[in-house]
Amino acid sequence: MHKVLLSAIICTTALSAHAHRVWVSTDHTHGGEILKAELGYGEFPEFEPIPKERMNLFRPLQLITEQGKQNMLQKGIYNYQYQSSRPVKEGSYLVAAEYVPTYWSKNAAGWKRQNMTEMKDASYCEQTRMYGKNIVNVGHNSADTAVITRPVGHMLEIVPLDNPANIHVGDRFKVRVLFQGEPLVHATLTATFDGFDTSDRSKNHKTEAQAFSDTTDQDGVVHIIPLRQGFWKASVEHKTDYPQQEICQKLANYSTLTFQIGHSHH
Repeated sequence: MHKVLLSAIICTTALSAHAHRVWVSTDHTHGGEILKAELGYGEFPEFEPIPKERMNLFRPLQLITEQGKQNMLQKGIYNYQYQSSRPVKEGSYLVAAEYVPTYWSKNAAGWKRQNMTEMKDASYCEQTRMYGKNIVNVGHNSADTAVITRPVGHMLEIVPLDNPANIHVGDRFKVRVLFQGEPLVHATLTATFDGFDTSDRSKNHKTEAQAFSDTTDQDGVVHIIPLRQGFWKASVEHKTDYPQQEICQKLANYSTLTFQIGHSHH
């Protein structure tokens, strides 16, 4: 049974260093144009420049087409802006982001990019991995599923089983959550849209209020029910014990899928 949440879902785990999530947005693009994309690492749906000391945490955005994966070029006024290396044809694609595996440990002084062999008095340690995917429909009539319904190989991944261009407000948008390529059962997936939470979260970095929440079934499937048109972000997180407990406690994965319901957001 789906639940529409009108209040914030607040994570009570040790997430203060990781309230930032990775997500991707793309401009409305016509066939024959350069595709422009933005890497979100801040308070959704706002973009903010990525601190220089954290730029090395991100791999270049990748454009995923029938021909395979190609790195996009970091290009624009801000360091979160990317462009395709050449014009794109009409069709449906993915743009994917990846935050490289990074140790974060916490002690009385706060968080540092270290593991427990480096921070001897750590009260908590996780190896953080973050992923983001955006569904891009280039051209007004594109609603293909071939590229976008194929997993890209992220450790934790939300895989659309249809194109959101085929989904109307109130319809069920079917997605599958995979962990290490296998369906993740009983995982909580939340979703929200641009404009749902208008509170100022810049001071506390708490997770924005969610408009939807449900758990995956035995096949890792959940049906997102978008009750508004606009720009949506679905999120899932999954933690397991880190294989070498003397180095770190948790292997923590965070993944998002962004998509458009109805009209373009640009």
